[in-house]
Amino acid sequence: MIFDSRREEAEDFNGIPTDQIIHQIKESPVQFSEKHLDGIAGIRFEDYLSELMEKYRCTPGQLIIRTCLSKPFIYQVLKGERVPGRDVILRISLAMRANVDETQRMLTLAEKGVLYPKIKRDAAILCCIEARKSLEYTNMFLEKHGEKKLL
Repeated sequence: MIFDSRREEAEDFNGIPTDQIIHQIKESPVQFSEKHLDGIAGIRFEDYLSELMEKYRCTPGQLIIRTCLSKPFIYQVLKGERVPGRDVILRISLAMRANVDETQRMLTLAEKGVLYPKIKRDAAILCCIEARKSLEYTNMFLEKHGEKKLL
């Protein structure tokens, strides 16, 4: 796994449920910020993408083919030189068959806005991700429901 160099020193909040961390912040925001804030390093989008690619055994070449994106673009994303747009992140997620939580985390790390189920297009995409459908299927599904395709 690839991590931010600061991550070794950082507190590990991965094992703690998010609602418990929020509770700690609400209970004592000043104490939390003084005790924990500087120790939270986080993870960069490209590092998380690399972790997912490893998890799903997806090579850069496979990602290029499955997403119909250019080789230079994918390698720029993997090096952290470019941050893809929201639809490209969704294409990447579908190409790897990532789950909903992983997709939402990629969108959050890239600061692109998570999928919102009260928006028809987002709900349709969520259905396809949850059902582990392909990018090609998802595009047909979106088109069938009068929504803009991801390609």
